[in-house]
Amino acid sequence: MVNVIFCGFGDGMDKRVVAKQGDLLLRVALNNGVIIPTECKDGMCGSCAVRIEEIGTIPSNNTTSDIDPDGWDKNKYTTYMEEKELNTLVEMGAISKLEAESAQQYTQQTAVRLACQCIIKGPLLVKPFE
Repeated sequence: MVNVIFCGFGDGMDKRVVAKQGDLLLRVALNNGVIIPTECKDGMCGSCAVRIEEIGTIPSNNTTSDIDPDGWDKNKYTTYMEEKELNTLVEMGAISKLEAESAQQYTQQTAVRLACQCIIKGPLLVKPFE
């Protein structure tokens, strides 16, 4: 079990919940009364984009992820991201093509994820993507 903290989603939705490792972030949010906008729920539309920070890593205020294109960040959880999610995030302008390629190469998640595709691997801080 891991902690997931939702912050900035509106009245009554800022909360810490306990989730199972391997559960889907969108399901955890909905089961705990946190409303994340969704349309397709399949990783294609980008409506459920959220900003995430792995608790225990150095927080970033950037709009881009902290993946080092020349190396592997040992402080991040190993997380495989589907190509369709990465393509959607690139098309939205949420991440760069280089960040998408690095995420695939090093199997690490980006700072922006689609809640419908994000499998929880460890403690997370989740904020709306704006």
